[in-house]
Amino acid sequence: MSFTLTDTELEEIIQKASLEAAKQAAANAVEELIAKHEKQTPTQQPKVSIQQASDQEAQQTMEAMAANLDNQEKPKVGIFWYQEQGERLFGVVAVNKDSFAKPNVGGGLITCTELHKDVWKKRFHEQKYKLNGIGPFVGDYKDHCRGRVFYNPATDTYQIMVGSWINNNQQAIPMIVEEFNLTQVHYEVKTSYHWDIGNGWENQ
Repeated sequence: MSFTLTDTELEEIIQKASLEAAKQAAANAVEELIAKHEKQTPTQQPKVSIQQASDQEAQQTMEAMAANLDNQEKPKVGIFWYQEQGERLFGVVAVNKDSFAKPNVGGGLITCTELHKDVWKKRFHEQKYKLNGIGPFVGDYKDHCRGRVFYNPATDTYQIMVGSWINNNQQAIPMIVEEFNLTQVHYEVKTSYHWDIGNGWENQ
C-alpha cells in the first residue's frame, strides 16, 4: 500500500512537526529553568517547637538584658560599607570592644571577627531570596566603599581604616564615628590599599 502526497501536504506536515518540536523544546527549557531555580532556592526551615518560657527563664533573660543597658553607648569595633549615592552606611557589624578580653588580631589590635567577604555573601544571599534582589548588596563586596574599625589598647586609640575613597567622601567620617560610638574617645582615620575599591583578599 502506498500514499502519494502533494508538495503542499508535505510542507504542512513538516511545518506541523517543526511546530510541535519547538513547543516541546520550549517546555523542556522551562522545566530546566524551574528545576535550576528550585535547586538554588534555600530549603524550607524545619518546624521548630515553640514553648512558653518559664518564669525563671523569663527573669534570667530580663536580667541579662538589663546588665547590658549601660553598654549600648560604649565604643565599638567592626566593619561597614558606605554607599556613595545614598550617602549612608550599610552592612554594619558593630561589636563592643570590651567583648574581647585581649587583642584578637595581628599587631595587638582588637576588631570584630567577621570578614567583609563573608558578611557580603550572606547579606547578598538574603537580599536575593527574601527581598527580591532589592537592596545595596549588588556586585562584589570589594567594589564598594568599605572599612573597618580597630581598637589599639597600647595607645587607647580607635583606628578607622578605609581606602582612598574617603578622600572624596569625607562626609562619611562623622557617620562612622556616630555609628561606632566614637564621639567621646580618641580616634584616627587611616587609609590603606586593602580597603581601596576593587581590592580585597584576592589582591594580597
